Amino acid sequence: MLGHAAAGASGLALAGALGSRGARAAGSAARGVVPLPGPAALRADIQRMVDFGPRLTGTPAHARFVAWMERELEAAGATVIARDEHELTSWEATGRTLELLGGPSPGPVRVATQVTRSQETGPAGVTGPLVYGGALPLPSLNTLGTDLQGLLSALDRYPADLLSALAALVAQIPRMSMRGAIVVVDLPLPLPLPLPESTFLPLLNGFHWSGHTVADIALRDYKRLWIPLGTSTGVFKQAGAAGVVFVFDASYEALEGNDSPFLGPFEPLPALCVDRDTGRRLRDAAVSATPARLTLTANRRKTTSPSIVAVLPGTTDEATILNTHTDGQNFAEENGGVAMVHLARHFGSLPRSQRLRRSLVFSAVTGHMASGLPQTEGFIEDHPELVRCAAAAITMEHFGCTEWVDVVGRGYRPTGDPEMLGVWVSDTGLRAPTVASVQEHDIPHVAFVRPGLQFGIGGAFQAAGVPQIGFLAGPNYLVSITENGHMDKLDADLAARQVRWTADMVRRIDGMSLAELRTGDPLLRPRQTAGCPSFPARRPPAPAPATRFSLRLSLDRTDARTLRRTGRLRGRLRTSVPGRVRLRATIERLGGHRVRRRLAEDVVRVGRPGSRRFALRLTARGRRELATGRRFRVTLTGRTHHGGKLRRRAVRRVIGR
Repeated sequence: MLGHAAAGASGLALAGALGSRGARAAGSAARGVVPLPGPAALRADIQRMVDFGPRLTGTPAHARFVAWMERELEAAGATVIARDEHELTSWEATGRTLELLGGPSPGPVRVATQVTRSQETGPAGVTGPLVYGGALPLPSLNTLGTDLQGLLSALDRYPADLLSALAALVAQIPRMSMRGAIVVVDLPLPLPLPLPESTFLPLLNGFHWSGHTVADIALRDYKRLWIPLGTSTGVFKQAGAAGVVFVFDASYEALEGNDSPFLGPFEPLPALCVDRDTGRRLRDAAVSATPARLTLTANRRKTTSPSIVAVLPGTTDEATILNTHTDGQNFAEENGGVAMVHLARHFGSLPRSQRLRRSLVFSAVTGHMASGLPQTEGFIEDHPELVRCAAAAITMEHFGCTEWVDVVGRGYRPTGDPEMLGVWVSDTGLRAPTVASVQEHDIPHVAFVRPGLQFGIGGAFQAAGVPQIGFLAGPNYLVSITENGHMDKLDADLAARQVRWTADMVRRIDGMSLAELRTGDPLLRPRQTAGCPSFPARRPPAPAPATRFSLRLSLDRTDARTLRRTGRLRGRLRTSVPGRVRLRATIERLGGHRVRRRLAEDVVRVGRPGSRRFALRLTARGRRELATGRRFRVTLTGRTHHGGKLRRRAVRRVIGR
């Protein structure tokens, strides 16, 4: 019943979008078709994005980029129909130092970066003797094999192996020497050679690179610094340490500014990262327990960050979703939003005779550089009516990346080749045209990967039953923060070619039937609900509301035990207009197998603008779910009508330890 209500409301929202599209279409026809971007135009807008600064989730620079995207999508003829706010604690490092206070070579130590979201020290820092904690183990990878199950098993067990190894390392160090110490730990990251691209052969089901064969990648280096494993500090905190220094098998030039683990939790200890040469100096200093001072400062604040949804209407009631995220550190992470704007400019300028059959839904999610936010899963949950009418989805990340490798004795340098582009495609009728389009556009260094193990933010569509393409590159500098945003590593010609290829796939999908797009992939889960809202060709615009609309939701701080005891989910609702707001809360256990359950639901009647408290009764199933674990993500979504549109707001909170 709720699904039908949401679907009808979405039709109202889209009706307003379509009505305003009529005038925009006439203006577009007068201006002519906007061509797909060339290298210069694409470089200019990517530079504009980089000039905002590192767009870490919820920071002012991130907010400015999202606002630019909203303005450009609207100017291109799309209508922003939702702005789903997510609560989070943003974290941005402002300073880091390490100094030896004694020994044969006292003085500052070169620090490449810090562990993201590790505990700040304040300006005074923490002081303690250096203690060597040993080296963590390598994953059990057979880098020259083709055993898919063996590779998946090795990757699956490695996080648990790391935690076990960390505990064993701490247990070997006398507790008295650990208390108050700064612990130096060697990390096997990036994974030492041999880790060639052939490691990924078990995952591949296709390859394209003119003049190359699959055999050519057998010995290509794939040591990458963005892989976020092994930097947990909890066991050192329990042992009484004051801080941790992780030593990476990397040069300073490659490691500098690396912002990882980008999805990791807040750590209880301050932790810094140093290169292999600095690590040797620290190991030598730890032999005599040389005293050191570690300092880490950062801006940490409670804030919100929006995921935005825009629609460019077609002529039928079906849609193609274009998906990316908006947060990132440099030109590569994440320039999918810039590509999205250029695609909107092009398709929004087409005359009626060339318009796409299917509407384009632009999903630009937040949370990829934060801990505990739902990203694409949040879009799918907040907009089920759009997902139901989706014929396919394309998730696009990291255009125009060149390859840089870090080799002992030769330094951090470019290879002159493009970075490998991983492309995941549902194994349906969608796969053949995707391969054909890659070949026709001659996109270089493309590895087609089986959709069972998908990196990036696109895999959620596969799980939701939507045929999908997801692509991304993973260069060494992917999450690295530098003053120039690594613009020297952008290949604008390659980026423009990849945008043209993406536009071609949008057209090819538009010409395929639902049966062609959906049939054949055993991993494509069936959809839970049939039906989709109406996407009429034309509809008069809804009258503009006299009052500016605002709706804000917040959840009280709580824990699983309190929720079970009281049976109520409490919070506050603020709105600028009276009316009915439907509140729906879901709960998802973090860690292990994730299942989303309905936690509470009710309609709150607001008689006048302002703020009011709410207390939603928990469902029996939700209370049972609270008893199954200790850390959860609660998502509260509010839906109401205003100005002929369905308005949505969503907040998330992680509860538990």
